[in-house]
Amino acid sequence: MTRPPLPPLLKTVRRGGTLSCLFLAAVAAVWTFAASGTVHADEHLFGSLRGAETLPKGHFDLYQFATFRTGKAAGVYRGFDFDTELEYGVTDKFQVGVAAINHYFHTRNVDGLDNDSRYRFGGVELSGKYRLLSPFKDVVGLAFHMESGFLINDEVGGIRQRELFFAPSLILQKNFLDDTLIFEANVGVEYAWGKKPAEEYDREFSAQGALGVSYRFAPNWFIGVEGRVRSEYPRFDLEFHEHTVIFAGPSLHYGAKRWWATASWGYQVYGNEVDEVVSNKAFAEEARNEFRLKVGFNF
Repeated sequence: MTRPPLPPLLKTVRRGGTLSCLFLAAVAAVWTFAASGTVHADEHLFGSLRGAETLPKGHFDLYQFATFRTGKAAGVYRGFDFDTELEYGVTDKFQVGVAAINHYFHTRNVDGLDNDSRYRFGGVELSGKYRLLSPFKDVVGLAFHMESGFLINDEVGGIRQRELFFAPSLILQKNFLDDTLIFEANVGVEYAWGKKPAEEYDREFSAQGALGVSYRFAPNWFIGVEGRVRSEYPRFDLEFHEHTVIFAGPSLHYGAKRWWATASWGYQVYGNEVDEVVSNKAFAEEARNEFRLKVGFNF
């Protein structure tokens, strides 16, 4: 197999120390072993967004997502989320999925949470996505996505709950430069009943959106930046604002023929909540950092 040429940037590197040599060796290895390719159906280029494509009819995808959340106003907080999801292409335009959610928490001196290290089963989620327009065939890609689920332990500290939620959203995707530059946007709402730890109300409305742009800088490799915002309103009352949070950060994606992987980091750049403890941060239900690894397998 003929090796693809190295990028022009590397040709300009004439000398350097040990770190430069290691960098050159790593990039050269990527160019040696990576084969050229494009994004396949329903690959996730970002940590917090979904694309508009759907699985082909009769095909399965198995996903494993691992999220590490850390950083509160005080104390030690480490929250791990493990989502295992199976999706199936019912038709070329419609796919369904089912997921199992698990959590592990390590907390020390965090306001409102016990000092503990514990595993909790989160619950189950069902999803469906219908593609209206294809980003590879039409001017723009457009899809409708619906998630619903039943959660028995919350993701903040594993607090017992009985949450039922519905979350419809729209997905927009636009590809540029022969599918090497990809823009995605997700916008949606969520209706939840029985959510904890906010015991003073039994229902909640939230609005959320996310934007991301990713560029294929090498065969099969994409690097990007993404951001997301979420606002929550208890009792479905838009005048009762609980908190708003904005995360932003980089993402890195690799896609092979039968599998793909995406790593991302989201940093809380802004937060606003009713019982504000730290200026411009929201820590009651959110963390300072979210590190996420997604791995998908195509069948």
